[in-house]
Amino acid sequence: MDRRLTNVVAASRPRRLWAVLLGFLLFSGTVARPAPCFAEEDELLPEWLQLQAEYRIRSRTLNPFELSGTSVEAAAWSDQRLRLDLGFVHPGLGGLHLQADFLDGVLLGDNGQFGGEPASSSGLSLASQQPNAAIWEVGLPPGGDPLNPDSYVPVLRNANLMEINQIYGEVNLPVGLLRIGRQTYNEGAAISSHDGGRRNRWGVSQYTHTADRVLFATKLDEAIKAAFGIRGRDMTRDNGIFLIGAYDWGTQDEIQLREDDLNQYLGSLQFKKARARWFGWDWRDLLFSTSLVYRTSTQFQTEVFGIPFRLASGVGPVEVDLQLSMLRGSTREISDGISLLTGQTPQVQDLDALGAHAQVDVEVGPAVLTLQVDYATGDADPRGTNAMTTFNFARDFNVGLLLFEHILAFESARSAAVGIENLSQIDATSFPLDEIQSDGRFNNALAFFPQVTLNLVDSPRHKLRTRTGVLMAWPDVGVVDPIMSILYKDGDQISDDLVNYHGGKPGSYYGTEFDQQLEWTFADLFIWTLEGAVLFPGDGLQDEHGDAVTAFFVENRFTVLF
Repeated sequence: MDRRLTNVVAASRPRRLWAVLLGFLLFSGTVARPAPCFAEEDELLPEWLQLQAEYRIRSRTLNPFELSGTSVEAAAWSDQRLRLDLGFVHPGLGGLHLQADFLDGVLLGDNGQFGGEPASSSGLSLASQQPNAAIWEVGLPPGGDPLNPDSYVPVLRNANLMEINQIYGEVNLPVGLLRIGRQTYNEGAAISSHDGGRRNRWGVSQYTHTADRVLFATKLDEAIKAAFGIRGRDMTRDNGIFLIGAYDWGTQDEIQLREDDLNQYLGSLQFKKARARWFGWDWRDLLFSTSLVYRTSTQFQTEVFGIPFRLASGVGPVEVDLQLSMLRGSTREISDGISLLTGQTPQVQDLDALGAHAQVDVEVGPAVLTLQVDYATGDADPRGTNAMTTFNFARDFNVGLLLFEHILAFESARSAAVGIENLSQIDATSFPLDEIQSDGRFNNALAFFPQVTLNLVDSPRHKLRTRTGVLMAWPDVGVVDPIMSILYKDGDQISDDLVNYHGGKPGSYYGTEFDQQLEWTFADLFIWTLEGAVLFPGDGLQDEHGDAVTAFFVENRFTVLF
């Protein structure tokens, strides 16, 4: 702010400003605290200790993995994960918090080749009595053609036994909450980021969106009340106006250089109301939030802004969740990698992407009727010389069970592997092709997803429900494999060289997916989930011969909670 303007404002209302400042200094314990990574602490635990654990085993069958090939047809695998959330707290003052995953994605059994990589614990599978730690990923087997996407298949590798998702300290200062360390981007599930919690209606969470961050949060309305001596203060996190600011360390790389650092700044304003009576209606769990995220780096001339909005509330039998997220800015980092494949000169690209989510639930007796609509922009020209317009949902913001979560995730991983193989031979400074691997993210699509949930049993000890959904998805700009389209480019125009992930022309319809779920919860301790899906592919998934077969998916999941 201009110093002269500051002086004018300060001179006009000195007492009021000092009163507000005094309110901030006196204000304690009413900050906007992001939810901890654990649920309410067990009554059996001491006051200074918070603990939650979750162990799950997933068994999945997918037939086929590739809809028009023969390299990977039917696949079946079972894996596991243990998640531990731990907190050491001074009640009302702050504490230290940790979230770690153990054996995440590790296949059940003793897998691999004795003396190989990964190595089985026994040279005879018949004699094996000790499971090892192996995980599968899309990779190139010995003798495969690195420039042919069909050569990339599921291969085994050694797993990380432990991964730290969150580790941070927080303290309730007189002016608000200060949190420092590795922490989630936000609280809950949003299209731009997901905290990795058990929040999905379909499938599971596998990826915690975190940052190394220093965060400050405070409750504006309570500070003003304290400043002016207004009674009726609300000390909860469910009501009020919250102001949050954060700084993230993106990358530091060579510590003697500043130009290769990537930094991120965040500001957020939230309004929450747990209960209200407005316009003759009873409102609950009202949330309106808006944020501004700024990411910058000198090395690649990066100036990117993220602007997410969210409005969610319940009114009577209706629950509404509306989200909008925009990406604007420019960077040269993507073009630096892509242009090496096209032989063009890297240049600064504009970023102009948009994502949206709308979900309406209507409770009718034991049933809940849901209409979900999702939209994410795509990019019809994958070259590094035009604006980048692809928007990716958060990895754990699942849309359906099969199409985006498995089929497109597998095919995009194959394409990305070909591109990375090409760049690794050229000494590239950036590898943007890694982001082409969708990892199940929803992108380049408009989807309608009506669902019906039926609560068959809802008692304190037992809960049994079924959920049925029909997912219909259309590409925003056609289904385009960016890597193979670039490699097939034979002239100035790329429109006639575009292909989808199966080698066919970009189509106008992904397909129709039918999803089904049956879930039983026992005593909030054990969850047994059965999920299945059938995908009838559209022309966007067909190969150059117009072929694509129907795909089937089944998952059995056991989850034990503490």
